[in-house]
Amino acid sequence: MCFNSFAHCVAEFADTDKELQVSIIVSPVPKDNVARRLILSWENASPLSGDWIGLFNEEPTDLSIPLFVVQPHNPSGWAETTSHETASYSQDLGYSKKCLGFWAAYKSAGNSTLASSCLHTEPTWMSDLKTELSPLLLRQIFLPGTHDAGAYDRYNSSSANNLIVKYTITQEEDILSQLVNGVRYLDIRAAYYNDRNDVWWVNHGAVPIHPLQTVFDDVQTFLQNTNEIVILDFHEFPVGFNSGLAIHEKLLEYLEREFGDIAALSSLTWNAQLGEIWSTNRRLLLTYNNNQMVERSDILWPAVAHQWGDVHTLDDLYTYLSGVVNKHPNDRGWSAMAELTPTILQIITDELGGLRRMAGMVNENVTAWYRGTWGQTVNIVSADFFRGTGLVEAAIDWNHIRAQQLTCNIPQQ
Repeated sequence: MCFNSFAHCVAEFADTDKELQVSIIVSPVPKDNVARRLILSWENASPLSGDWIGLFNEEPTDLSIPLFVVQPHNPSGWAETTSHETASYSQDLGYSKKCLGFWAAYKSAGNSTLASSCLHTEPTWMSDLKTELSPLLLRQIFLPGTHDAGAYDRYNSSSANNLIVKYTITQEEDILSQLVNGVRYLDIRAAYYNDRNDVWWVNHGAVPIHPLQTVFDDVQTFLQNTNEIVILDFHEFPVGFNSGLAIHEKLLEYLEREFGDIAALSSLTWNAQLGEIWSTNRRLLLTYNNNQMVERSDILWPAVAHQWGDVHTLDDLYTYLSGVVNKHPNDRGWSAMAELTPTILQIITDELGGLRRMAGMVNENVTAWYRGTWGQTVNIVSADFFRGTGLVEAAIDWNHIRAQQLTCNIPQQ
């Protein structure tokens, strides 16, 4: 809450991003045919001689033996460890925040713990902050998202060199695991195949990945077990939608059957407060990239605007995203698409090594950009292999600050 003066109020949230933090990142890049290698990340350190950061397989005490140690020489950094996470089935993750078997600790030369955290889930971060977040508008909140959310599969060394696999799979986690780990915006590409038993699919381009029902089941399961708000964005329709609106109308009927009782009404608009969404108990936003269909339905919202640079180098990604960070629509949600896109030639020649390696090239920088000043105004950030970023933690931290700004009557951009 605010104190006696505007200046005091400003100081309270201005210092929140200066605390020493350590965290654990899950790398998308396999090494020695093993995926999910763990990375130690630290921020806002003032390294002294003898300081060290350790990875542990138990909550660290003075007697704990680290699995891996790195000595920090800079205020922030990432260090790949020799340990990796064993994949968990999404249904086993649960719906309460929990540690997943690994801890990080920043230690002084005298073995005092200056900061610590664990690799953990975030199934309820929005509802945990419900009182703070309720006054914020939908377009004022920072949501972590997944690009091509339905193009997921676990790493398999036997198919790892297949070009289709390397350039279509964008996520390691299934939809339920994405949500349990903190994602709240899902970028979906729906396709229709009238010659299959399952006619509805989620695609990456022309490649069918999973039946769309699998995505719907995971979203419903998550919403039934939490009080979170989720955006399901039907952004592209790459196969089967070329015959006017007929197939779109079939998809709308499907959406109404699946989500008609829980989908938020679009009459609320993007200027609705989160508290209004919670009060209706309709916590699923169905956004749809076809204006004619949006006009026909009270549960379809205008599509989230994608700020997508179509770039394939880190420098070009920075140039593009820095150029649009303050150029965004004010009448709808918008997402910074924080991933690289290969050219056709780069796919054929495998110049960039696949989407996993491309995510590994940018995710540390993407995390730093949106933990930094870009996090002040962004609405959604969508990434490939999102657990290879710190975007969920960045979103939670920035939403604390945004809520405080609103309480202190500080204008938000």
